[in-house]
Amino acid sequence: MTAVSCLRVMVDANRTDLPAETLGPLVAKYTAIFLEVRWVRPRTADQLTHYCYLLSDPQTDQLDTFELAHLATELQERLFGTGVEDAVKLVLFEGEPEAMRAFTAASAEEVALAMEDPGRLPKGGRLRRIAADGSLIDVPEEVRAPKGPVDDTNFGPSIDGAQGIYFPKARAFVGDVISCTPSRAATYYSAVDGDEHLPDESGSFDGSCVMTALRFLVDFPVVTPLYVPVSFSTLVRPTQRADYVELLGILPAETRSQLAATVYDVPRAPSFQSLKIIHEALRDHVSSIDLRTQDPDFEVRQLAEKTVTSVTLVLPNASQEVRTAALRRFASHAAEYRRRIWPGLSNIRYRAERELAISLGFPFLTGPGICRLQSEPIGGRAWEAGALPVLTIDRSLAAAG
Repeated sequence: MTAVSCLRVMVDANRTDLPAETLGPLVAKYTAIFLEVRWVRPRTADQLTHYCYLLSDPQTDQLDTFELAHLATELQERLFGTGVEDAVKLVLFEGEPEAMRAFTAASAEEVALAMEDPGRLPKGGRLRRIAADGSLIDVPEEVRAPKGPVDDTNFGPSIDGAQGIYFPKARAFVGDVISCTPSRAATYYSAVDGDEHLPDESGSFDGSCVMTALRFLVDFPVVTPLYVPVSFSTLVRPTQRADYVELLGILPAETRSQLAATVYDVPRAPSFQSLKIIHEALRDHVSSIDLRTQDPDFEVRQLAEKTVTSVTLVLPNASQEVRTAALRRFASHAAEYRRRIWPGLSNIRYRAERELAISLGFPFLTGPGICRLQSEPIGGRAWEAGALPVLTIDRSLAAAG
């Protein structure tokens, strides 16, 4: 009972300026890193070409394609950046050794033609594409018109992400804010990059981020807290709150110290009762609670003792002058925070405001000017402030931070 297949990475070379002699080795480098970390023994992965790998798993008769599906996302982000779709596809070929060798030797153009006409495949072989959700789709693929309207509350295939929380004094990342974006979305979702990246439907986003946190806890050695975003409205509405707390129950109890919650869309002066409800709903599942507000005059003095751990100002999507004014105004309340609660800044975009925030002593910084969306947590890594923002983490350099 051993599953054996040839994995082939299909890259749309027309969407990159990289020459073939550069693109091939890059694909091989990132694929090798992925397989080394994720495709662990007793499973094996033998590189046949820059784009082809012979995979085997002696413990099953079918490869774990859910695991492999993440490779397409990671390659796409590394080669093309975020916001690009369908630039990288993964296909699996099964057949006799001779057919495998013929498939490996085929050019990208020949494989693309075979995906439209399976009669071009080596005799006796079967070719299937790995979908974003890990399912296997036979080629040629049928194109079906949707039977009804798309359900916006159903995420479907999605892309998991994390953005580091930077602690300037230690010159290191001390946590990550989780994200999850439907693959069909027009832009990525993020709780730290401003209003245009907040989800249209918070309930599905909040639940999907819990599932992302679970995957990260399983797949990576999480050494600093993962902040799971959840909407203020989700937590103050009884039915939605009950559903969300039930979902939190899937997270192992022993991981509580590795989890935190960041509550977004918080009003300027939330009631004592609403904060009590939030605290009671989350306290058994997370080790700390962060409130995200867009008001630099947030009423921190009204917060009850030990209700929350931090309050983060989300800088407005406005001119540089308006953003700087909000940052300075929030900083003017620093004395009120330091006695009880940590202040943080989010949606930092520019070098000038990053340097200003550091000079004013803010302990926690997030946003695209600090760390772009990553495919894995980066908390625990040392990072000089002058090297910010973090664009992409190369796993081969992870140990060096």
